[in-house]
Amino acid sequence: MAWEKVVGQKRVIQTLNRTLISGRIAHAYLFYGPEGTGKRAVAFGLAAALQCAAQVDGMACGTCNSCRKAEKGIHPDIHVLLPTITDVSTSDLTARLQALAEDPYSTVDFQRRPSMDEAGGSTNKQVFYSVETVHESLRRVMSFHPVEGKYRVAVVIDADKMRTEAANAFLKLLEEPGGNTVFILTTDRVDHVIPTILSRCQKVRFEPLEIEDIAEALAQRELADGTTAAVLARMADGSLSRAIELASSDELPLVREEVLEFLRLSFQGRSDLVTAMVDKLATRGREHTKFLLMVALGIIRDLMLISDAGRTDLIVNIDQAATLAKFVKNLPDARISDMVEAVERTSYLIERNVNTRLTLISLSIVLRDAMHGKRSGGIMMDLAV
Repeated sequence: MAWEKVVGQKRVIQTLNRTLISGRIAHAYLFYGPEGTGKRAVAFGLAAALQCAAQVDGMACGTCNSCRKAEKGIHPDIHVLLPTITDVSTSDLTARLQALAEDPYSTVDFQRRPSMDEAGGSTNKQVFYSVETVHESLRRVMSFHPVEGKYRVAVVIDADKMRTEAANAFLKLLEEPGGNTVFILTTDRVDHVIPTILSRCQKVRFEPLEIEDIAEALAQRELADGTTAAVLARMADGSLSRAIELASSDELPLVREEVLEFLRLSFQGRSDLVTAMVDKLATRGREHTKFLLMVALGIIRDLMLISDAGRTDLIVNIDQAATLAKFVKNLPDARISDMVEAVERTSYLIERNVNTRLTLISLSIVLRDAMHGKRSGGIMMDLAV
């Protein structure tokens, strides 16, 4: 079936089903919303349904030759594009596209997964669509007549990664689409897509996934179940892709211990130990620091929920409920909202390549003051200007 790999997003599926039944297919769609919410899964489902030889009530049959090829990612009239690094090899790109065909929620982008041989990591290389890619993999390919299906379909993943020249070249293609061509663009950053492209696409919004849907998907993939699945689902912030990354990584327990230790040392004002810890963290790379801050933000937001509402059943780190409740009881004057703001500000600065070491040391000072009930001057405001 066209939507069998899609988790949640019932509103989106209903909308597209009505479109398929009516036959009023737009020549370009833009699927936008948070990362890991199913944009790629729905894009592949829509592409398969458009090509299905036995479509009924907007649903692909899942058994015809066209559906089987679409399922395997080898349909000659469905073209999937990823933004790449300059020196990407054909075999590497093929492996990433095959992984996407198998599981649209898998992490395959070069930014967060430089090597397909191992999960995690990061790269300093630019990831983008070049004008040559647009000409060769879109303009030329989409100018041909369909080989087997009803349409030529192009799924352009992370369309916001188009450089100016590439975006302008793609715009010309959107302005003069050939017959029976459909473009499906996906993006986590709709604000980075040029307005002229936005205006020529039918936009479909994707909402964060429900915690229950993510937990069930993790269980179906045999990645986690029970309390562990619930923790990961809450921590993923509506993203199944993020939940899969967390479940597949052995870093989470270590990082949570690092966060709790960082909070303890900051509260104690042990600047020497904080500096030593920060020096160690800085050697692990920016992506590790971003992950640590994400975990820290979840923990501190849990503290706020317990402090303000006395609730432990709604927190993210439900397996740490007793420890967090004890923290709130022992530090009744803590300015937890200031702690949240400090971590959010630190994440913002790290994203913009501000020095990791100085930023984390500054965060420790602000957290120390906040936990002692004092108002601080903020995180490195002079460096953020």
